Amino acid sequence: MAEDPLARYAVTPACSHAEFLAAAKLYARAVADRHDLSVDVNALDWDVSTRAKRRAGAVHHREGTPERITLAWRQFENDGWDATAATVRHELAHVHLLREAGDASHGPAFRRLAAELDTHVHCERFAAPAFWVVCTDCGARLARYRRSTLVDAPEEYRCGDCGGRFRVEEV
Repeated sequence: MAEDPLARYAVTPACSHAEFLAAAKLYARAVADRHDLSVDVNALDWDVSTRAKRRAGAVHHREGTPERITLAWRQFENDGWDATAATVRHELAHVHLLREAGDASHGPAFRRLAAELDTHVHCERFAAPAFWVVCTDCGARLARYRRSTLVDAPEEYRCGDCGGRFRVEEV
């Protein structure tokens, strides 16, 4: 199998945030050009989040106009450039669909474009949760990254799948 020419933009976690974002922007430009996406990479601000634990990336927009893409440093550190590259493609799909259809959802158009871009619809977990909320009846597991009323008072809630009670496991 031939090497993906877009892989040449890869960086390692030893790089700085500025180098990481520079590689991400160069990669995004190449992807947008290759797939004829209506994305002006230079018109977007790009940021690194060192706090994000649940979402690998985000498109921030105002009234349907994409303004900024944020990428999670922790995903990059834990899962490497390939995972981040998939996240860049995911966020580019959002920007394209926002510009073309005003659609920021993960609906049918997004799923079709995600498949074309060989990216995920929802990212894999890249940080360990602080708590697991577990249904004592069906075993459903909900990851929680910080304290919440569900974590502090699980007896006040019921499982959406089976109506069972919850217990909390601290990680």
